[in-house]
Amino acid sequence: MKNTEKTMEKLVALCKNRGFIYAGSEIYGGLANSWDYGPLGAELKNNVKKAWWKKFVQENPYNVGLDSAILMNPQVWVASGHVTTFNDPLIDCKACKMRHRADKLIEDWLKDNPVEGANVEAMTNDEMVAFIREHNIPCPGCGKSDFTDIRKFNLMFKTHQGVTEDSAS
Repeated sequence: MKNTEKTMEKLVALCKNRGFIYAGSEIYGGLANSWDYGPLGAELKNNVKKAWWKKFVQENPYNVGLDSAILMNPQVWVASGHVTTFNDPLIDCKACKMRHRADKLIEDWLKDNPVEGANVEAMTNDEMVAFIREHNIPCPGCGKSDFTDIRKFNLMFKTHQGVTEDSAS
């Protein structure tokens, strides 16, 4: 285990023991990757939020505060580009079953193996798969280079507003 992982585990354990955070829905079996703030965590979160607001909104003459709804007309998300671009290109190692973001896998590999003209941000999913195969990029977990095709992981939550589910927001 890496030192950073050990440090993060210790930090999370300390925060849980001191009442800063709790696993989300813990008494009902939990929900992966969700956290509830305890009394100290809620205070800390509010202090950070207030400091951020003061620095970037109140002290900046070019910014104004806005607190808008999260649920909006679906056309807002289409117009903003979220519907088409708010996803991660995920790829799985067939050998060890580890899941990776394909773009990050390539970027990390390029740090040690520069390829002239390689621009991950401009690559389509098919081009990323071809690049990974062409350069035999290994899995950071097991070192093998046998990956699935890329699947888009949608980062937006599907929601429904109203009494029927056919009125998505």
